[in-house]
Amino acid sequence: MPESRRKVATEYLEIDHPWVSHRHVPIYEWTFPSEAADQELDAFVRAREEWATRAHYPVAWVVELSNITKANAKQRRVFAEHLKRFEEHDVLWNGGSALIVPSSWLRGLVTAVFWISPPKFPHQTFAKRTDALEWAQLQLDAKLDEHRAQSRVPSGP
Repeated sequence: MPESRRKVATEYLEIDHPWVSHRHVPIYEWTFPSEAADQELDAFVRAREEWATRAHYPVAWVVELSNITKANAKQRRVFAEHLKRFEEHDVLWNGGSALIVPSSWLRGLVTAVFWISPPKFPHQTFAKRTDALEWAQLQLDAKLDEHRAQSRVPSGP
């Protein structure tokens, strides 16, 4: 990673939750466990929503779903509702979400959540993490360019 990227990354905020890796910020990686108790999912949702109140800069996400073996209807609903509450942040700042879903069962799970709360940000599914990271970086670069261009536009009289 170039030195300038590392220096800038120190200014980014961490999400206070063990499921989230900050190794490539502003690409945030999160890995869901095979099963999560309802309280664990609630804690994750709260941590991400709290982070969003302060994180006002372009980001991208790599979401590792391949570990999931169980997600009940309540958890799918909780996550869909979280996405609705998170939508304003995503529209403004999310360059894209790369979802690692190597099985048809997991693709069905994503479809079910997105049916309840259709995303208003770029997203794509991948079988491999390397492909997901590469796509997320391209999406982030485009979002950064968009924000740079907007910041150069003079505002009103």
